[in-house]
Amino acid sequence: MVTHTPEQLKALRDRLLQLHKTLLDSDRAAYERAYGPVGSRGEWLQLVLGHEHFAWLRPFSGLIVRIDEWLAGDQRPQEELTAVVKETDRLTSISASTEQRALRYRKSIDRSADAAVAHAAVRDALDHTKS
Repeated sequence: MVTHTPEQLKALRDRLLQLHKTLLDSDRAAYERAYGPVGSRGEWLQLVLGHEHFAWLRPFSGLIVRIDEWLAGDQRPQEELTAVVKETDRLTSISASTEQRALRYRKSIDRSADAAVAHAAVRDALDHTKS
């Protein structure tokens, strides 16, 4: 079993957070093209939390929260850390999957150079957790 360090997880979290931000920015632009501009930060937050257009991004948000909780916790089970790394790998894999989330992820990576760069940074951090 590979043992992961808190430092590796922190690096992964930081890169995952940047990826999440770029995906949100890209999806917001697509949303606004389809539905018109978002009026306020409050409206934006409600859309991210509740609108079906952004549902595919919620697993990324949840994963970041799990990492933050693990990093802040007194007890840091290695099994939880391993599960977080595996989930990050699953969420950021570019595969032939026809699952809606995977399709949206690939489309976002193709549409946004910033998202592609952030994706590569997450994958690089994952590679460092495997060594």
